Amino acid sequence: MASAALAMPQHPTHREAGSTVQRQVASSASGSEGFASAPDQSPRMTATYFDPSPAPFKAYTYSASVRLNPSTSKRIWHGELSFPAFSATPTVSVQIVSSISAVPMQVKSLKMVENPGPSGPVETQMIVEAEPIFDGTASGVYFANLVVTGVPVAPPTKSDGTQLLH
Repeated sequence: MASAALAMPQHPTHREAGSTVQRQVASSASGSEGFASAPDQSPRMTATYFDPSPAPFKAYTYSASVRLNPSTSKRIWHGELSFPAFSATPTVSVQIVSSISAVPMQVKSLKMVENPGPSGPVETQMIVEAEPIFDGTASGVYFANLVVTGVPVAPPTKSDGTQLLH
């Protein structure tokens, strides 16, 4: 199954799925982009974010991908992503992508939570839960690809387009 988020010709930004932004490290002096995890962060919870694209009516389309990890039940897998705060509920599309010969999965739930700050919502956290389509335990590698379209409280600027929370 192909992924629209992986085919986008934009530069990804790697962040931890929580509210902390990972440190970006240049891979060479020539200015090419390279990204590294902070030493205290697990690569299992790293999400990839793509630059937001303008959409009609002051909306923006955000794309992201996160690796899903098993929960304590081993049947439900989940992943967390953070987006900017939106002025209204955004439209969200989720696609589960798996490794070859992995048990097929389906989206069980999508939870959206606005994390408050001192002067209003700071970010929108999205939690994707997936479960096997058939009875059994999931095995393999799974990713959730999200496409989110909404009107952010503060539109991204060209200088910070890859830092979705700033």
